[in-house]
Amino acid sequence: MKTIPLSAILDAANLHMIGACLHAGGVIAYPTDTLYGIGGDFSSREVIRRIDSLKKRADLPYSVAVGDLAMLRSLAADIPEIFFARLQRLLPGKFTFLFRPNPAVDPGLLKNSERIGIRLPGLPPLLKMIRAVNLPLVSTSVNRSGQPPLNDPQRIARLFPELDLLIDGGVLPASAGSTVVDLTVTPPRVVRRGADWDKLQAVLGDAPR
Repeated sequence: MKTIPLSAILDAANLHMIGACLHAGGVIAYPTDTLYGIGGDFSSREVIRRIDSLKKRADLPYSVAVGDLAMLRSLAADIPEIFFARLQRLLPGKFTFLFRPNPAVDPGLLKNSERIGIRLPGLPPLLKMIRAVNLPLVSTSVNRSGQPPLNDPQRIARLFPELDLLIDGGVLPASAGSTVVDLTVTPPRVVRRGADWDKLQAVLGDAPR
């Protein structure tokens, strides 16, 4: 397993290494603005199979981390007006929004779910990296299914030696994870109250929720 400090991921040699790893089907661990995530090329069924094996989980789809709103729009369909009018101002941030998937997205990547969860994490170096490698990343917490998330990179390296690469952002503070909002229903429905739930309330104001 290779380890790269978060502060150095945009160095040309490291960025090349990360991109080569991801485009070759590698699985990495990386920090976000909430938790460490396990990820890889979202368009690869083999990557998702590997992550299922690492997490010992196969029943639920994974969210996707994107580098900008253009990447988000390429994966989602039927984006409701309330997203553009109010909710996109929360991004980048600690939110996962559920959309109808773009018909071009392989249903097998979503385990035949009718929704796709998309994150735009509020961690600028990570966003720049995702844009540079030009791959949406699988985004799921680093843990075995049913166990608490791991936020210490040393423990991640020790317990998940099968990872190809670890981006070390130091020990992250405890987090409830992202707040999850389902935008496939009207009005939008909060699936999970996580980090920055109060910011969501402030943005929605008196809008139905």
